[in-house]
Amino acid sequence: MPLWNSKKSQSKLKTSAASSRRLGSALTSHRELEAHSTLQSLMVVLRPLIIPMACMLVLLWISRFAMSFWQAGRISEADAWGHLLLEGLRFDLVLVGMIWVFPAAATPWMALYRGSRLWWSTFLRCYGGVAVLLVAFMELATPAFIGQYDSRPNYLFVEYLGYGKEVGGTLLKDYWPHLLFTAVLLPLLALVYWRMSKPVRASAQLRLWQAPLLSVLLFTVLAVSARGALGHRAANPASAAVTTDHLVNELPLSSLYTVSYAIYQSRKAEEGGITYAEIPESKVIEIVRRETGLPSTAFRDPSVPLRHQIASLQPRARPLNLVLILEESLGAEFVGRLGGLPLTPNLDRLADEGIWFENLYATGTRSVRGIEAVVAGFPPTAAVSTVKLAKSQRDFFTLAGFLKPHGYTSTFFYGGESHFDNMRSYFMGNGFDRVVEQKDMPKSAFIGTWGASDGDLFELAHQQFTQQPKDKPFFGLVLSSSNHSPFEFPDGNFDLYEQPRSTVNNAVKYADHALGRFFEKAKSSEYWQNTLFLVVADHNSRVYGPSVIPVERFHIPGLILGGAIRSPERIASIASQIDLAPTLVSMMGLSGESPWMGRDMSDPAQRARVGRAILQFDKIQAYMEGDRLAVLQPDRPARVMRYTRGVLSDLPEGDPGLVETAQAHARYAEWAYQRQWHR
Repeated sequence: MPLWNSKKSQSKLKTSAASSRRLGSALTSHRELEAHSTLQSLMVVLRPLIIPMACMLVLLWISRFAMSFWQAGRISEADAWGHLLLEGLRFDLVLVGMIWVFPAAATPWMALYRGSRLWWSTFLRCYGGVAVLLVAFMELATPAFIGQYDSRPNYLFVEYLGYGKEVGGTLLKDYWPHLLFTAVLLPLLALVYWRMSKPVRASAQLRLWQAPLLSVLLFTVLAVSARGALGHRAANPASAAVTTDHLVNELPLSSLYTVSYAIYQSRKAEEGGITYAEIPESKVIEIVRRETGLPSTAFRDPSVPLRHQIASLQPRARPLNLVLILEESLGAEFVGRLGGLPLTPNLDRLADEGIWFENLYATGTRSVRGIEAVVAGFPPTAAVSTVKLAKSQRDFFTLAGFLKPHGYTSTFFYGGESHFDNMRSYFMGNGFDRVVEQKDMPKSAFIGTWGASDGDLFELAHQQFTQQPKDKPFFGLVLSSSNHSPFEFPDGNFDLYEQPRSTVNNAVKYADHALGRFFEKAKSSEYWQNTLFLVVADHNSRVYGPSVIPVERFHIPGLILGGAIRSPERIASIASQIDLAPTLVSMMGLSGESPWMGRDMSDPAQRARVGRAILQFDKIQAYMEGDRLAVLQPDRPARVMRYTRGVLSDLPEGDPGLVETAQAHARYAEWAYQRQWHR
């Protein structure tokens, strides 16, 4: 081959190689540009999701760190710092997943076209803003709720939203700094979020094959996050409950989550609450009947398993009147006679004149729970109180319903508005003849946020009692309210316990003063000798503490007195609010049929038995027998604990019999409401 031809061929080869390199470089550059363009498009598409999600997580962690600093002592005592951080991240992702799983899965499809992407981005911006502000609002509301209930917001938070006057007044007077802080911070947060989430106008369009892949990926990641677990059971609040301190268990959660979960569980309200265990109906009825202390032959009506005949041990020639005073939030720690502060000198003195319960326990933490237990003799459930449920608005068995065939007229006295907590509907549908409330108070009455003062309420009730026909027995239920935040009461002839004036201790002292004045007048009246009085707390005002259930906060005073009491006594055995109705009826000398499971504590045989009480604390129920408790929690095994000198400790050996008894009572209460056995 000629030399010149060889050189020419080499030159062509070099030129071809150079061209190939340039082409390869161009292709690589094109692929890089395409990949960069795809990544840029993805970021533009996902930006309306990423920004609000990140804002939510940041807000939740700022709030959790602040509350952890506030509750550092309890967290350290429970050795739960690691648990708080890990479970906090888990449940924050659960909340983010719940809120964003469906909008995120739809986003890739909406990004296939420019017009739909821009419209969808605007929607996500607004949706995210609502979510961020809702999270922020709930976290800002949490410290005040913890201060009152030692818990993150739960269904109580939702219930109270319906009572603007009472709750609004309380917030303005007791929590105005919280309101001011929230009113300033939320608009600032909204402004910052709105600027951060400003839409990007850059071109970004996904290809058709990319949309389903990205949609499935987003849905899978967020669905798993929302579920919070890879096992067969999704995460729930019980998953974070690893200590005996209820509040520490709730700190890893978020308040929007706890309220949402409470609303979800409230769907079970009409079924009677949470089912802690499945037990055959025959076994449940057998156990509950046994625990009443009555012989099996006493129960003869299969359609109402607990219906039995009450035969009074103290028959009377003339029926006694009944006055039942439910004292708002009067826990044992306020009562000197029970080892508490010296705030109730009148009640302490009256305790020597009647039948005094030294170990009486409330069934719950709300006034409606106390009404349900004392007036209807109904045990607690994890659902809301039967005072508010549909199936108990008519023909539900109450003291008033029992007394009506005996010729009694029944009146409910309340210083506030009786529609609160559905009380008017409940009482008027279940044996009461009349309701006296705030609108019926004289113009001179002291009216606070929650209604007329105890003194004015007692004065009106006393006047009504003196006007009752002497030949017709009466039943008066008086529900006080002065010992309720924001603790408003009139000036009176008593010394304040402390300064400033509007404190719970001063409110208790005023409530006791009003009670003492009432009994001074009652003793000088004609109705005193023929009336039985019961003074009992509806619940405690401070139901919290570093334990799975704060048993000591359920301890309340109870006193039966009146002219018909000839020999004062002290009942030392444990008793429950559900025991009071059958005890009163027996002491009044009345007989009749009843579905009550409570025990007649005027019966020496019942007092000789080991006492028991049923306590409902949010979704936790405890059955206390002597110093032992079976503690039932949803989605967790039952715990057997010992309660000694205010301290709860686990019993490693357990007590299957006590657990079964607790589960049977919880199941019975659920069925009694659902199947209308309490009639």
